[in-house]
This record gives sequence, structure tokens and C-alpha cells, in this order.
Amino acid sequence: MSASWLTMGVEEEFQIVDREGALRSHIETLLAQLGPHLGDDVKAEMLQSVVEVATPICADIREVRRQVVRLRSAVSDLLEPHGLRIVSAGTHPFSRWQEQEVTRLERYKVLEEEMQDVIRELLIFGLHVHVAIPDPDLRIEVANEARYFLPHLLAISTSSPFWMGRETGLKSYRSVVWSRFPRTGIPPELSSPEEFENYVALLVRTGSIDDGKKIWWDLRPHVLYPTLEFRVCDAATRVEEVVCLAGLVQAICAKLVKLRRQNLGFRKYLPNLIAENKWRALRHGLDGRLIDFGRAAEVPMRQLAVELLEFVDDVLDELGSRSEVEYLHQICREGTSADRQLATYRRTGSLVAVVEQLAAETVQGVRNPLPG
Repeated sequence: MSASWLTMGVEEEFQIVDREGALRSHIETLLAQLGPHLGDDVKAEMLQSVVEVATPICADIREVRRQVVRLRSAVSDLLEPHGLRIVSAGTHPFSRWQEQEVTRLERYKVLEEEMQDVIRELLIFGLHVHVAIPDPDLRIEVANEARYFLPHLLAISTSSPFWMGRETGLKSYRSVVWSRFPRTGIPPELSSPEEFENYVALLVRTGSIDDGKKIWWDLRPHVLYPTLEFRVCDAATRVEEVVCLAGLVQAICAKLVKLRRQNLGFRKYLPNLIAENKWRALRHGLDGRLIDFGRAAEVPMRQLAVELLEFVDDVLDELGSRSEVEYLHQICREGTSADRQLATYRRTGSLVAVVEQLAAETVQGVRNPLPG
């Protein structure tokens, strides 16, 4: 099986923080500077304290790493003269959404009018991974089967244990905030590309949405590109975590394609069953136990992570991503970003110290962090 067409793209949403660790509304100034440097690689989000970056199409995992490092470095360099930094985590530990400025673009005014506080409180940050699957029918088939792994990817990526100055007791509070949006969560099983297209068309025709980009499932066929977009992950703090997750997503898709070409489909489960595992993942992260539906038993997430590596093992060398994906072993040993944040908070009692740790890890191996 040639996997040369399983190209990737990665989108990261960063927090813009000041020297004191608080969020700072700065995206409009940043975009004015970035025009000649990064062009469409950097975008605004709803709130001005958020900056989104997107890699170009990447042929393999090494190119993903190069582009992630390039973008983190470039944005950091442009923020530094203003006393600002980037932080990559699913939520900010203590800043409040009520104090953030909305980006002055017409589309955000329309969204705010439509959704009110549901969108105003959207002070969350995610990692989205696109994998190209050019054949529309195959794309839908892989999407149906890949849904099973969404809770696993969330558990591995958890980075949002705090919300507005509180320890929430959850490893991914971002997932809770995001769930208040319409058309989110585990997608349904789709019978064909046409069923998805008809669904989008009906919502557009009835004024529910203006385009398919407002289908915000945890995994969606993209309406503009021939890709599957995995949207379930919290923002990944370390570069190695971004690369590991991107490689893992690509490997899952490659393995499912390989099975289908051998006439060996992967099992599919109801969205409500997968949602049970998603709740366990956002609540406990790696420390939780997900349900193995085939065995009808609870299994520790760290064991499932090892089993996931075994599942994709026979495609990693062909993809050239073995070392990057096997970084998952280190994540299981050291914990996720959420685990590290909680350890720092319990050691110091300071949420500012948590932000300092996040800021340093975000640019670790990219550039020297801004002095405090």
C-alpha cells in the first residue's frame, strides 16, 4: 500500500499572553505585522487573544515538524517586542472570557448575534489534524471507522484542567465548553458522501448554517478539501506532542485503508457508546479507563495507548513516522500537558507558575523563552 497521498495539514490555536501570564488581546496588531511574513498561514479567531496558525500541505511527518517549528518560531519572534508570548494549551488557567475583546470581523459579529454567550465564552484552544483521502467513498468509510479512536486521541492530548482560575477536576475542560456549540461531538455513521452532502444542503437551505464549515463534529469530512479533519484534540503544548498526534492520526487512517483493501473492515459502534469513552477521556485523561466494547470491559487508557501503537505498527515504517508516533510511550510515562500543569500547581500553588511552564514548553526546541 502506497501512503504517499495521505498528506497532512495541522492547525494550532495559541493563546497570546503577557509578561504576567494573562491573556492579551493582540491579534489585530499581530496580523497587521504578519502580512508580509506569513500571509494566510496565520488567522484570527473569535477572540483577539487567540491566534491560529496552519501549516501548508505536508508530505510526511518530518515536514509537519518543520512547519510546526517554523510557525511557532515566527509568531513568537513577532510577539516578543511587545512583551508577549504564545502558550499552547486547551484553556488558559486563570483569564476570564468576560474580559476578552471580540475580533472586529463581520463573520464574528454574525456569529455573536446568533450564539450570544455560547460563543463569547469560547476561550478554548484546539489542535486540528487533516489527512488527505482523495476518494470520497473511502473518505466516508474511514471516517466511520476512525470515530472509535477519538476518545483515545483526546485522552492523549488533554491540556485543559483549569477554567477561569479554578481546578475543574477534568483533564479536558475545553471539551465541555466546546460541547455547548451546536453540531459538535461524535459524528453519526454516514452511508455515503451524498448523505453528508444532503445533510449540509438541508441545513443551508433552512437557514441553519451558511456553509458546511459550521459542522463542528470531532471528526468531519472537510467541505472544501479532500481531507478528514480530526478536531477532538486539546491544543498540544510541546512540539513533540503535536507531531506525535499528527503522526498517530495519519497512521490510524493508513491502517484503516489497509484493512479495507484486504477486505477487513474495522468495527463500528454507536456514537452514544463512543461518547461514553469521550466522557471518560475528558474527565480522567491517561489515568482513566475506557470501555473496550468488543470485550465489554474497562481497560486502563495507558494499556489502550500501547494497544493503539500495536494496531498501527505495520504502517509506521512505510509512513516514516515510527519514532515520532512512538513518542506516545513518553507521554504515557510523563503524563499529558494537563498532568504536568496539575503537578506544577500542586507544587507551587500558583496558576501564574503554570502559565510560565506552558510558555516555556510551547517554545522548547523552537527558540529561547521570553525572560520573565
